[in-house]
Amino acid sequence: MNILCPICKNPLIKENTCYKCINRHSYDLSKEGYLNLNTHPSKNSGDEKQMIRARSHFLNKDCYAFLKREIDQILVSNNSQQLIDLACGEGYYTSYFHVKDKIGIDLSKEGLKLAAKKDKSSFYLLASIFNTCLEDHCADSILTCFAPLAKEEVGRLLKKDGIFIFIKPGARHLFELKEAVYDKAYLNKEEIDEIAGFDVFKSYEINDKRILDNETIKELFMMTPYSHKTARSDIEKLDKLDDLAVTFSFIITIYKKM
Repeated sequence: MNILCPICKNPLIKENTCYKCINRHSYDLSKEGYLNLNTHPSKNSGDEKQMIRARSHFLNKDCYAFLKREIDQILVSNNSQQLIDLACGEGYYTSYFHVKDKIGIDLSKEGLKLAAKKDKSSFYLLASIFNTCLEDHCADSILTCFAPLAKEEVGRLLKKDGIFIFIKPGARHLFELKEAVYDKAYLNKEEIDEIAGFDVFKSYEINDKRILDNETIKELFMMTPYSHKTARSDIEKLDKLDDLAVTFSFIITIYKKM
């Protein structure tokens, strides 16, 4: 998969620890090994350090292992050779997949530092999932897990007959956690997004339930968007929990490019 210059869109060629295009625009590899192609950095780009740390600690306990195994089986069954993981975070899923050519893309430097440092089987780019700096029709599989749907970019990047795997929370995902914090818990919506030029090949739900200790409960909550939208008094309710049985529910939708 050729990487393109974010300024002039010409291919980037690696020279030692640097990537350069024909117009001599130059981008250095970080010491961890990811390539920063974000030409419009902002203070709030990507997930913050506290959320990344909480998510990394939680995912390393493999509560979501059943999900990454399921995705990997889809990729293997499809004989995927080139995978783009849009919004890859710290590479928990990307690093696991049995695909020859893997690129993970995210806007979080903190996430990519962890990903590139521990996973040498994939290449990581700091870029927007809506402007990936990759050539057209370069991948036979694309994954987006718990992130916005970049419809146009997915259509541009995917080869004909390629698959796009989109993961969203199921209706009862983390329902018990929400019950513990909020006065009225709510179910997640289970809508299937339409993408022009794609057919829905398959859509189904997978579930698991785990008893989590207090530390893991707090890590799980801090890695979710709820942590930014919840009053401190409600978050403090988690301190009173010794453990909690929590439902993990995911909707997996597999699209095929027509």
